[in-house]
Amino acid sequence: MPNIVFMGTPEFAVPSMDALLKAGYNIPLLVCQPDKKKGRGQKLQFPPTKEFALQNNIEVFQPTRLKDSASIDKIASFNPDFCVVIAYGRILPKEILELPKKGCINLHASLLPAWRGAAPIQFSLLNGDTKTGVCTMLIDEGMDTGDLLRTHETDVGPHECVAELTQRLIKIGADLVVETIRGFDSIQPVQQDHDKATYARLLTKEDRYINWSKNAAEIYCQYRAFSPSPGVVTGFRGKRLTIKKMDWVEDNGDSASAAPGTILTIDKSGFTVACGQGKISILNCQPESKKAIPAKDFVNGYQVKTGEILTDL
Repeated sequence: MPNIVFMGTPEFAVPSMDALLKAGYNIPLLVCQPDKKKGRGQKLQFPPTKEFALQNNIEVFQPTRLKDSASIDKIASFNPDFCVVIAYGRILPKEILELPKKGCINLHASLLPAWRGAAPIQFSLLNGDTKTGVCTMLIDEGMDTGDLLRTHETDVGPHECVAELTQRLIKIGADLVVETIRGFDSIQPVQQDHDKATYARLLTKEDRYINWSKNAAEIYCQYRAFSPSPGVVTGFRGKRLTIKKMDWVEDNGDSASAAPGTILTIDKSGFTVACGQGKISILNCQPESKKAIPAKDFVNGYQVKTGEILTDL
């Protein structure tokens, strides 16, 4: 069986580690990011992959630098046939790429060359893509530019949000990693069409801010890309209002003459808001410094009236 050094940090990578172990592959070493302080108490928290590795008697290595000779020698000492890299969090130097006998394999959550970069699932949803997928590739010195090994395409549901889609892609990706390692010697790598590349940059808090001048379809795609957590954000009476659940509803024409952000109607499920074109129904929201509540409770508690405006931040 091949010797695999696994390099990954977040929860997204754990099912692939698990799948490789269950398929009988040997993972003697996990390389992941250092522990980080989190929460109000600023306690050190293990990365999810580290927790899994310790439960399965896998040695853990958490270097602060990969380019120094000590890190390179450490990984080389495990004589890897493959390095499997899934959301490790850093670009690998050439010295690491050249270590494994067969190659460094990466799992990426898009149909490359679409959405290269840090947030492919979110950008696929922001863009309103109806199809996405996962692929395995040989890592080179570029950002997600390596030759493709295996690809699995899947439809994106019209109401599917990032949490649900991520969980589906995690499962598909874990199976694809095992399939890639198992059939590696018979796979003919395929060069990406670099002219068709699109990019998924790091997200910022501003990406969550709703611009009600956009059409309802765009705003609903934005909501799907950030839901259920952390949610999209708007302004109400001078404070932040996080929208935790919304729906894109059929426009009966009442939004045409209303300014974007205007509360059009209030009913037992919540309230509707005018967009640049069309309207959105708000079903659950979180007032600033408060807990999330059903939109109908927000309406009652804050005495919300039709004609009030949700503002851009």
